[in-house]
Amino acid sequence: MFALFLLVAGTHFAALLSPGPDFFLLIRAALLQGRRQADGCAGGIALANLISMSMVLLALSLLPGEGGWLWRLIQGIGGGYFVWLGLQALGSRRELALPEQGERAGGRWSDGLIQGVLASSLNPKLPIFYAGLFGVLREAAMPGWALALSMGWMTLVVLLWDMALVRLLDHARWRTWLRRRVGLLDRICGALLLVLGGWLAIGAVQPGWS
Repeated sequence: MFALFLLVAGTHFAALLSPGPDFFLLIRAALLQGRRQADGCAGGIALANLISMSMVLLALSLLPGEGGWLWRLIQGIGGGYFVWLGLQALGSRRELALPEQGERAGGRWSDGLIQGVLASSLNPKLPIFYAGLFGVLREAAMPGWALALSMGWMTLVVLLWDMALVRLLDHARWRTWLRRRVGLLDRICGALLLVLGGWLAIGAVQPGWS
């Protein structure tokens, strides 16, 4: 069970490393509005992730047991979505364009918090992503306390990584490294998503195989 948690936690962190909508919102706030607003944005993103995970866990708890057809259907959809995301990431050949660091406007923490909450909450991919992650853990019959601990861990990781990213963006060397390594980050994320997607898909076809 612990090894499975490490796989899920690793995939979650790899997804944070691979630039997405929240990533670009954060770096724009950091480079244009300043560290204070960017820190607020990081807090808002983490809060939205916590809310999304709580809703997903509540929804999963209301589903019938693992052997039910509805649970297997959700597993299959989640597995297919993860496989699709993984293939998209593996086939990505994008270049990362970061905004130039301009004159900072002295943004406010509260403005950043609102931006982060709204941007993440309105992203429909977020609950689907967490449904897949927690679906894997639920398939492994992880107890409720362990699921709650996983939720707290992932929220903390989102917050700490985003706040660290805000500070790293002050260094030109880090921005250069990120531009050059975005393809590698996409491939790592894609490979982990394929593994989790396959886990869910197999579980949907063969209940209790794990």
